[in-house]
Amino acid sequence: MKQNSEQETMDALSQIIDLRQKDLLEIGCGDGRLTAGLVEASMSVTAVDPDEERIEMARRQVSGATFSVGSGECLAFSDARFDVVLFSLSLHHQDSALALSEAFRVLKDDGSLLVIEPLNEGGLERVCTVLHDEEEAIRMAQAAISEREWILEASRDITAQWVFEAPLEFFSWIFNYYGIPFDGERARQMAALPGVYLERRPIVLEDWMEVQRFKKGGSSQPRPF
Repeated sequence: MKQNSEQETMDALSQIIDLRQKDLLEIGCGDGRLTAGLVEASMSVTAVDPDEERIEMARRQVSGATFSVGSGECLAFSDARFDVVLFSLSLHHQDSALALSEAFRVLKDDGSLLVIEPLNEGGLERVCTVLHDEEEAIRMAQAAISEREWILEASRDITAQWVFEAPLEFFSWIFNYYGIPFDGERARQMAALPGVYLERRPIVLEDWMEVQRFKKGGSSQPRPF
């Protein structure tokens, strides 16, 4: 399997923010795949993830960043600590409103909030939905942003490609990723999705995402209704 998700994401980030001389906090770093590029682009990187095993992988694979086990819902950092807070495909995996309040707290007044979230129209997202539908969680994350005093300054769409040599490689990867045993019926559902083309060699699935840059508004609390 080959993919260029991290490269395309870093390219999109470079179009909307200059990370040089910035102290950056990455929330949801996983095994550090994106963190490596952030280290090259930023002055300093602190990265957190709730999965202890993935944090250990990140520590082994990426040098130059400070890793710790933690959640965006309860950040163990002082107020106004970071120039940039980045949610790496992670905002919809937690209590979005609470995580955004914590991001507001640890972000400097002139800092930037970056949010990377998937777009469900991509081929990769559609096959993943067969195993785990995140559409409602993603919608709620965007709603949480709208309910806070965040001001959108810029956004970019990201299109990456995931390439698999054959169906066996693809199905092995996707079922392992979600930690569930192979299911023939679900595999057939994926293969039947329009525009996915799992019969082709190689299999090429587009991964659609969006990165948004916000600045602080007046309050970390929800707008009154």
